[in-house]
Amino acid sequence: MKKIDIISCSALIMRYARQGKGIDECMNLFFELNRLHVKINSVILCSMLSLCSKSALLSLGRQVHTLTLKYQNKHDVALGNSLIAMYTKAGEIEAAKRIFHHMEEKNEISWTSMISGYGVHGHTENAISLYKKMELQGIYPNHITVLSLFSACSHTGLTSQGWEFFHNMVRKYKICPSSKHDACMVDLLAREGCLEEAHSLICREKVNPSASLWGSHLGACSVHEHMHHGELAAKNLFSMNPQEPANYVVLANIYALAGLW
Repeated sequence: MKKIDIISCSALIMRYARQGKGIDECMNLFFELNRLHVKINSVILCSMLSLCSKSALLSLGRQVHTLTLKYQNKHDVALGNSLIAMYTKAGEIEAAKRIFHHMEEKNEISWTSMISGYGVHGHTENAISLYKKMELQGIYPNHITVLSLFSACSHTGLTSQGWEFFHNMVRKYKICPSSKHDACMVDLLAREGCLEEAHSLICREKVNPSASLWGSHLGACSVHEHMHHGELAAKNLFSMNPQEPANYVVLANIYALAGLW
């Protein structure tokens, strides 16, 4: 097969992988290349793994993984990252962990993918432990790394740990909090009843609070029966979206719980 054909095949598979479709065409092409004993490059392998991940086709992903061993004795960083991403998305944490630990070279994406996988699937302690090892290796986290840690802490009630990550993100790593970071921190604080701190975070000068942020805060005020902050959250929601009936209902519930309705 001519070199130009390999380039064309790579481009086609990459396009399908970005779009998350064309799995049948890609698999047929991929296995045809293998049948013809064409040396498949890392670009094609990574694209196939990405497509299997997006299409939730773990069995096919495993087949592609098996073939990677045929073409590469050792996984390069990009291929290792693709395998970790596929296995963590499928909930195969042990498989992802094996790939991670066998990678001779890792970058921030490798660490972040593994940390995110741990966090998403409820392995919060493992996520935090790996993050600390990442720091010891001198690798800086990115905004996705920190977001994964926030989310993990939020779902396990580790408020103080979440605050520590938030402050390190801003002061140590100079990462500007995005709306997603703020939302996760507000959710973490609100879940634990730290409504004063959550309200202060929403009202920070650099935060442009959305309706969903105020809505999350209002919901937490209802759970913790906090009328003052509930009224403040509702007031902002009424001005942003006065036609949304759910906000009035939640505030009414807060009043009812306080014996004022």
